[in-house]
Amino acid sequence: MRLLMAEGTSGGGVRILGQHLIDLHQEGLVSAEETKTHLAEELANWGHPPVAVVLPQHLSISQSIDVTATSEAEVEKLIQHESVKLSGVSDSQIVYDFVRTGSGANDRQQFWVTLAREADIREHILKLGLENEDLCHLSTTANSLIAAYKTIRPESSRAVLLFSGAETTILAVVSGGEPAFAANFQMGEDFFTRSLARILNCTEDKAAALRQSTNFFSGPDADPKFITVVDGWADELKRQLEEFRIAHGQDRLGTEPFEFVATGTLFDQPGLLAYLQKKGFKLQTLPTPSGPDDPLLPRKGFEVAFGSAAQALQQEEQSVSLLPEDFRLRWRERLTREKIETASVVLLVLAGLLLAVATWRQFNLVNHKQALLAKVQAGQTAADENEQLSSAMVNDYETLRPLFARQQNTIDVLKTLSLLQEARSNRSFWFVLAGDQQSYFTAPVNPGATNRPPRTNAVTSLPLLPNVPRPSFTNGSAKPGMIAELCIPDDPEAGRVLLSQVVKDLKQQPIFSKVDLLADDLRRNVADPKIVLPDKDYVLTLDFAQTDFVMPAPRKQPAAKPAPRRALRTDGETLGQAAQ
Repeated sequence: MRLLMAEGTSGGGVRILGQHLIDLHQEGLVSAEETKTHLAEELANWGHPPVAVVLPQHLSISQSIDVTATSEAEVEKLIQHESVKLSGVSDSQIVYDFVRTGSGANDRQQFWVTLAREADIREHILKLGLENEDLCHLSTTANSLIAAYKTIRPESSRAVLLFSGAETTILAVVSGGEPAFAANFQMGEDFFTRSLARILNCTEDKAAALRQSTNFFSGPDADPKFITVVDGWADELKRQLEEFRIAHGQDRLGTEPFEFVATGTLFDQPGLLAYLQKKGFKLQTLPTPSGPDDPLLPRKGFEVAFGSAAQALQQEEQSVSLLPEDFRLRWRERLTREKIETASVVLLVLAGLLLAVATWRQFNLVNHKQALLAKVQAGQTAADENEQLSSAMVNDYETLRPLFARQQNTIDVLKTLSLLQEARSNRSFWFVLAGDQQSYFTAPVNPGATNRPPRTNAVTSLPLLPNVPRPSFTNGSAKPGMIAELCIPDDPEAGRVLLSQVVKDLKQQPIFSKVDLLADDLRRNVADPKIVLPDKDYVLTLDFAQTDFVMPAPRKQPAAKPAPRRALRTDGETLGQAAQ
C-alpha cells in the first residue's frame, strides 16, 4: 500500500508533502483487520486529511464513447444508457462518471466514461476501513495514471502508459491530450516472480531478490525460459494495443507515433527495458525526483497515488470520481460546513477588529504624537553623540597624521633615490640635484653656488635638500614629490633621446603620478655650477602618487543647537499644542 499526501498550489499545481510505503508482508499484516488498524494509525499520524482512494483497475471499466450532440440533460441520459450496456447490469448497481474529451464527426460528441459496480466500490472502502473517513475522491488506476502523466508531462499529447501492479499490468492510452483507452491483464510483478521461482526451483522471496539484481536477458545469466515468460507478457500487450487500434480506427488515431512510458517497480529489473525496446516497445520512464526534498515529482512506484491526488486537487482537469452518492453527499456537507465555519470566523474577526478600532482610535492620536516626540529626541541625541564621536576621531587622526605623512614621505624618497640610481646605470649622464619640491621651490631664484663640491661617485654624492615633513604645500608649484636635475653630456639629439628614455622608465613606476620636465620659468639655480654643463642641464619634476596623509581631514560644521523646548504638562491640551 502506498500513501501520498499532497496539497494544491496557488498556480494550480500539486505539491507533495509526504510519501509512505506500507509493505504488508514485512509489517506482518496478514489479516484485513490488522491492515485497517495500521492504516487508521497512519492517517491519524497525518492529521486525518481528506482521503482520495484508488480502485483497482480490474474492478472498473473505462471506455471512450460517442453520443449524438444534444443538450446536457440528454447527454446524461445517453451516457447512463451506454453505461448500463457496458456493465451488463441495471443502473441501480453501478456508479459511473464521465468527462467530455472532444467532438467527433457528424455532430457527435466524445466522452470518457468510467464505471464500476457499487458493491465492489463499497467492499473496497470497507476492506481499507475508510468508511468513517472523509472521502473526497475515488478514481481508478488507469485514470490516476493518466492524471499523473498529464501533470508531470503537460506538453505531451500522445502516449501509451504502462503500470505494473502486483497482480495486473494496467494499460492506458492518451490521444490528443485526452484519455482514449484503458485495459488490464493479469500479468504483474507476482506473475514474473512466480514464473522465475518455478524455473529456478527456489522460493518466491529469493526469486524476487534475483529479479531486482540479475540480468536474465543477456550475458552469462540469460535464461531462455524466463525470456519466454517476458515474451508472453509482451504478446499480450501487443494484443491489447491492437484492440485499441481496431476500436478507434487508423483515421482517428493519426500517424504521429505514441510515446511509451513505463511506471512501476517491475521495470526496475536489470535488462528488462532494453530487451523490450528490442521487441519494438520504445519504453521510457517518467522523471524522478532530483532529491529527497523535491515536492513536485513522486518517487518511483507512487505515480498512481500522485495521479489520484492530482485529480482530487485539480477538479477543473480530467477528473472522474466513482464515489457512491452517500459519500459524495457527506463530502459536500463537509465542504459546506467548512465554508460556514470559515464565514463565522471571518465575521467574528471583523467584529473584533471593529471593536478594537473603536477603542484604538481614542488613544491613537496621543500615542502617535508621543512616539514622534520621543523619536525626535532620540534622533537629536544620536546626532549629538555622532558629532562628538566624529570630532574625537578627527582629532585622533590629526594627532597621528604627521607621523604617517613623515613615514610615507621617507618611504617614497628612499624608493625615488633607488629608482634614480637604477635609471643612471650604464648611461652617460649624472644627477646634480635631488630634493623635495617644497624645498626646491622655496629656494632663492639665484642663490649662487653654495653646495659642496661633488665627490668621485656623482650619484651617491648628490646634494639632497633637507628631508623635511610634507607641508601643506602653500606654494602653487610645489606638490608632494621630488625634483631631479641631471646633466647629459651627449649631443642635443642624443641627449633628448636619452632623456625621453629616462622619463619613460620613471613613468612606468607606480610610485609616481606624473614625471615631466620642469618649465624654465620655475627652475631654481640650486645645483653647484661646477658640476653643471650649460645647455645640457635638465630638471625633472616627480609627483608622488600616494598623498593620503598630506591634507588634513575635513571637519564638519557644528549643527545649530535647537531652541530650548518649553516644559510640557501631562494634560492632553498642552501635549497636543506641543505636537502641533
